[in-house]
Amino acid sequence: MCGRTSADIPLEVDHVIPVSAGGTDELSNLAALCRDCNVGKSAYRFADYRAMNVIPEHLTADFRFFHDAVSGDFHRFQLYLYFKRGVHAGATDDKFHHSWTIAGTAYDISSNPAALVARRRAEEKLKFLTEIRTKLITEGARLVRNEEGVCRVER
Repeated sequence: MCGRTSADIPLEVDHVIPVSAGGTDELSNLAALCRDCNVGKSAYRFADYRAMNVIPEHLTADFRFFHDAVSGDFHRFQLYLYFKRGVHAGATDDKFHHSWTIAGTAYDISSNPAALVARRRAEEKLKFLTEIRTKLITEGARLVRNEEGVCRVER
């Protein structure tokens, strides 16, 4: 559900439809989930959660990127995703946040600092997506995009 793989974290085998609800041990009814997703999916008890999206497609287009002023020997970068709690008109009222640093020496000795920042930014976007998915799953929520923007709704 969150997109993490066995290369990232240990996975558990889960019954998509629980045996107690008529599910089988057939391969088509088994899924590999991380611990957070396995515990967090309890709200999906009577649903086939494999095709459920907790985030809308192309969510990275809604990320806001900031490069802070250099502090000491570090370049600090920020990604934000602003959203509304529930579907309502008006301004956003919450956010997800992710930050990372690049050491000044790595930045300074890079033959192409802009390429270094672009590569790290792409890597950090993927990490941020995973963090958002995991948080939403464990909290029993999802994000939707509509005419009001990105909104968080509870399951």
